[in-house]
Amino acid sequence: MRKDVYERMRYFVLDKIKPNYSAVARQYDVDPRTVKAAYLRAQSDKTAIVRKRRSKLDGYQDIIEDKYAAGCSAKSIYNFIVEKGFTGKYTIVKDYCRRLRKEQTKKATIKVEHTIGLSAQVDCK
Repeated sequence: MRKDVYERMRYFVLDKIKPNYSAVARQYDVDPRTVKAAYLRAQSDKTAIVRKRRSKLDGYQDIIEDKYAAGCSAKSIYNFIVEKGFTGKYTIVKDYCRRLRKEQTKKATIKVEHTIGLSAQVDCK
């Protein structure tokens, strides 16, 4: 829900004014049903409703992280958790592994300095 519409509806609720949903909808370029929903939410003094969606990976995240840390591929992890009862698809596991890969810090490359005359380049043919 748009915050600006909700704030306007709170103004109407505090002043105990019944708004014209169509006029407010034209003003904010939204659907009148959105305005009505914002008005009803402002009347009940509920702020934004946050719903936590359950993921199919919820019970398997620890297993995936352990297997990924051990160096397994996403496909092998998927095949392993399917045997454990996972009902999701491969792309969910692949995206989760991709997120893990991005979170890993890249190992720093150590540049070795050589002194002149002590190291040489050899070209073998």
